[in-house]
Amino acid sequence: MKVVEASPRPLVVEDLRVRYGGVVAVDGVSFSIEPGRCLGIIGANGAGKTSTLKAVMGLVSRSCSAMMLGDVDLAKVRSRDVVRHGIGYVPEGRHVFGGLTVQSNLELGAYSQRRVDPARLEEVYTLFPVLAEMRTRLAGALSGGQQQMLAIGRALMSGPDLLILDEPSMGLSPKLVGQVLESLLALRERGLSILLVEQNAWLTFEATERCLVMENGTVALEGESSQLRHDPRVRRIYLGL
Repeated sequence: MKVVEASPRPLVVEDLRVRYGGVVAVDGVSFSIEPGRCLGIIGANGAGKTSTLKAVMGLVSRSCSAMMLGDVDLAKVRSRDVVRHGIGYVPEGRHVFGGLTVQSNLELGAYSQRRVDPARLEEVYTLFPVLAEMRTRLAGALSGGQQQMLAIGRALMSGPDLLILDEPSMGLSPKLVGQVLESLLALRERGLSILLVEQNAWLTFEATERCLVMENGTVALEGESSQLRHDPRVRRIYLGL
């Protein structure tokens, strides 16, 4: 069994809204991700990008006109069941289990499958050879970049159709950010659908095909990543210039 399998299921989100009390965090955001495509969401702090991600994962209260992964209505799925329906999640800060070995961390990623698929585990090790070399080492002893690879590998153990990553570059040196980029590009080549939420615009433009630029809870710009990276409006929105 492949850790990354081509999936005919697109993600479609329409008119998404998130409120925290009287504060509007996300206001009418719509987007879609075709199978095997990669979408990035960037913006300054407080733009609403992480709230958008958490809404898709069911981690915050939200309203929408539609939120579908293929024929699965995610708006009706409990947050604890989202992974079982085909979404892998790499949270901000990685949250690996430092007192467990690398392999035990990966095996925990297969909880929704009720069993660890040995072929899938070995393919994760093929994708991230450094993890194979450290499979018996405690996760807490890994570098930040290695822990990020472990978090991605753990999410892949459920065999997702869509991988969602929240700020994978946070706290990493430029060199380690480059390693994360290499991992994302490898997954792209294997045909995995990806939703990348980032503050690092460079990483997002390099890793994705399309991008949304959020500002004050709305989509201010959207388009091909290769074009947006040269758009002066991105600098204005992103840096407030």
